[in-house]
Amino acid sequence: MVNELTNLKQELISISEASDIGFNYTPNAKQQIETLAESLEALNPTTEPTNHLELIQGRWRLLYSTFGLERETTLQRLSFGKLPNVKVNVTGIFQEVYTVGQQYNNLIEFTVDSGVNGITLVTGRYTVEDSKRLNIDFLETSVKSATNDLSDSTFHEALSVDNKSPLESKLSFNGWIDITYLDGNFRLVRGNQKNLYVLLRDESR
Repeated sequence: MVNELTNLKQELISISEASDIGFNYTPNAKQQIETLAESLEALNPTTEPTNHLELIQGRWRLLYSTFGLERETTLQRLSFGKLPNVKVNVTGIFQEVYTVGQQYNNLIEFTVDSGVNGITLVTGRYTVEDSKRLNIDFLETSVKSATNDLSDSTFHEALSVDNKSPLESKLSFNGWIDITYLDGNFRLVRGNQKNLYVLLRDESR
């Protein structure tokens, strides 16, 4: 069973990474990913994931999702309509979960036409509902320079927006996720919109 699980996991990681976060998947790859995910979920070594928050904690890189996010999008779409309507090109998506403060944060890295790299952050707080489900309250969205070396006015200019345009806003909605597979460095999540998320622990930091 261990060999089967390892092989399934490596195959799923490989196909998911080739999909480029789901931007460039084919219908055949989508079906393969779904089939592999279901097979892994049946072999989940952590039967009660929310009782092992130490395994969930940390920074995760999204390899694939069925969320429907587009590579070429806008800050407005990434922030649930709260931030300026600036065109961006998504380069990476991450999630950070920390038991201190029950933090559940989504980060989207992007570039803009000016060449500046930025990060859109959606902060949230989780509560445990049962052995696999987390309820998420989304609290705030914001955008900042990825390198933190730009002044507010310079970053506004790079985004081609007025200095008075807000770059952060409160949020007040919620959702939930089911953690359907969990080990030390790999996680599968099913969201309340029936989306599948494939995440790998980010060891780069």
